[in-house]
Amino acid sequence: MVRISSILALCLFLFSCEKKEKMIKEIVSNDALEQRSNLTDKGYTEVEVNPIIKESCYFEKWDKTVETPVSGLFEYYDENDSWVASINFGDGACDEWATKTWSVNLFPEHPEGSETFSVFKIKYDYKK
Repeated sequence: MVRISSILALCLFLFSCEKKEKMIKEIVSNDALEQRSNLTDKGYTEVEVNPIIKESCYFEKWDKTVETPVSGLFEYYDENDSWVASINFGDGACDEWATKTWSVNLFPEHPEGSETFSVFKIKYDYKK
């Protein structure tokens, strides 16, 4: 009886440790809406310097073609019309990256002055 319960416990353990496969369900760009909203919610004015241009880009790492913002530029200004930050979607290359640049004088807690971020939101499905 002890042997059967040990085997059962081992089977339950192995079954519960079985990993689920992470599959991409959807990849979409929301045109950096979250990054942009963070600035406009603080009262900064958004100026579209160059509109976002999108292309269908193939990404080998996902084996998917995705509608991708490849260029565009937004700038943000305070109430005194002083530049605060920019979001640049690139130079036309098919990649997943945009760059946010900001005034380190206004945001001294972020002395790096810029960050690169993905323009995509990825939704996953989990399958056994």
